[in-house]
Amino acid sequence: MFNKKEDLILRPIQIDMVDRVRESFRTSKRVILQAATASGKTAIAAKIFQRAIANGKRCLFIADRIVLVLQTSEEFNRWGIRHGIIMADHPDYFPDRPVQVASASTLINRDIGQFDVIIQDEAHTIHKGAIKAFDANPEAFILGLTASPYAKGLGKIFETHVQPYTVKELIDKGLLVDYDVFAPCPIDLTHVRTVAGEYRKDDLGKAVNDKKLTADIIQTYIKIANGKKAICFATNVAHGRALSKEFNKAGIQAKDINAYLPKEGEESSKAIIQEFRDNNFKVLISVAIIIKGFNVPDVEVCILATATKSMIKLTQTVGRVLRLSPGKEKALILDHGTNFERMGYPDEYEFYELDDGKHQDSKNKQQEQIVKLPKVCPSCAFLKPAGVLKCPRCGFQPKFIQDVEVSEGELQKIKRRNNRVYTREEKQSWLNQLNEYCSKKRWSPGAASQRYKQKFGVWPNAMEKGKYEPVGKDVLNFIRHQNIKYAHSKSKKA
Repeated sequence: MFNKKEDLILRPIQIDMVDRVRESFRTSKRVILQAATASGKTAIAAKIFQRAIANGKRCLFIADRIVLVLQTSEEFNRWGIRHGIIMADHPDYFPDRPVQVASASTLINRDIGQFDVIIQDEAHTIHKGAIKAFDANPEAFILGLTASPYAKGLGKIFETHVQPYTVKELIDKGLLVDYDVFAPCPIDLTHVRTVAGEYRKDDLGKAVNDKKLTADIIQTYIKIANGKKAICFATNVAHGRALSKEFNKAGIQAKDINAYLPKEGEESSKAIIQEFRDNNFKVLISVAIIIKGFNVPDVEVCILATATKSMIKLTQTVGRVLRLSPGKEKALILDHGTNFERMGYPDEYEFYELDDGKHQDSKNKQQEQIVKLPKVCPSCAFLKPAGVLKCPRCGFQPKFIQDVEVSEGELQKIKRRNNRVYTREEKQSWLNQLNEYCSKKRWSPGAASQRYKQKFGVWPNAMEKGKYEPVGKDVLNFIRHQNIKYAHSKSKKA
């Protein structure tokens, strides 16, 4: 069963990710790797394990749930990685093998063995079982894998954040498909309360229990994406069943899955997902359970028939339809929850450092607030990028601009830096030039970081330290401008 079947060959970006992780391990033992859906996190973990066991190390892979344990085991078998599965009564329980795979919940009630390398998948989900494993192995190198490391308090567990490639960069490189968003027929969230930063499930359930809204969801799919393979995220079990019934009444084959279905057999979620993979029906409706670990590349449409305030959930759901597949040029997002209007595009969300739980308003939130949000075209419901007046899809252009940006009581010209979007490489270059300038001036340690924060609004914690390059005109002008501002402020106080 464990005979080697095929070589594990990484793509160039995966090799780069492994190298970045190894580099980070030189200065920190707890690292988060932010890698988008479909970037091959399991392959990256397998390559790290291969190198570790070649050096006589023991490794543990922690998955978020049992189905992901089994999927990971299948992948490890395919690449010939000898491993055991920590699970009650599982036939592949071989605790002496150098690699072990377990779910976080299984580890809660078990003695944790000694490991040199631990990798946790879906690391934005903070599990007691995973933390128990970390604490039992204080000298181990620990790597968290996630597409969305935005969870509060994650910085208490992991020390370093690595993001070699953003979702947008992967789209630009042709490694993920691009997507269009339509925001028609929104859910009325007027009476939906918020608890712990997220919409209350019972209130949201009442809000979506609307026959007109259900009909609109079906008709929107028919109008914009008819015949395309789709995943629909419902609010609760009753909502999922209602949507499934209405899709089928409209002549569109659909099935719903939820956590209450049998674990095995023809009626199980596993069997239904396989039917969907085999193209036996068009629309799969889910209540959250396929957000993680779902791999059906030819899905082209994501229907958000629910609402969230969580960038984690939005990133994970959108990621389900971005995988490459033959003939798939673009994905479609049908957002009935005004999620994109409220939070913006996940691939444009600028993330800088893990939340350590100390600040009510994190640095990431500060950066998020200055980004303009997209708006819905009143003619075709296409979600236009921020600042775009004429709809790129239907060409409609409103005669009057109703929304005028103001700043605390008076009209102001928007500062250029709020409109300028810098790439990670450009930000790194700025830090390198600031290092060069401050070094030549013999300024105190941290002066470059302070000026970086003045420029971008955040500390350069996610950037590579100790690099230098010649100071360019833009950086020099910025420093001079800051020096003039400082001199003016001192003269006013005098």
